[in-house]
Amino acid sequence: MPYVVLGLSLILYGLSLNPSALGDEILRIAKILERPADYQAKVVIVGGRASDVMELPPRFRTHRCAGGPVYDAQLFRLLDESGSIQVGVAGTCKPGAMQPVVQDERLRIRGVVVADEKDPMGIPVIYADAIDRVTP
Repeated sequence: MPYVVLGLSLILYGLSLNPSALGDEILRIAKILERPADYQAKVVIVGGRASDVMELPPRFRTHRCAGGPVYDAQLFRLLDESGSIQVGVAGTCKPGAMQPVVQDERLRIRGVVVADEKDPMGIPVIYADAIDRVTP
């Protein structure tokens, strides 16, 4: 029982450190671009329009699908009034199981910010774990 209480306390504490993990606070893309280290490995919510949408070919022998192929992975840029950021969508284990993002679609993305430490520019990317379509 003490481990359950400790575990729950740690989870709630972790969520309190990242206010956007609980609420629907939409973060401006410029804030992430200005201080990527502040958002490294954190869950954020951003919104905007999809641009430069690119479908990725199926990947084979991945851990994600128990060695099987991954379908419907995408890369695109998300633009808001403050800037743009690259977004990656991991895809699924079944072809056609998810609705792909299309050019100029209005979206709200929840995902994890990752800035590659080996990249001299340190440009962050968001790896989406939830995509909401926003109606105009």
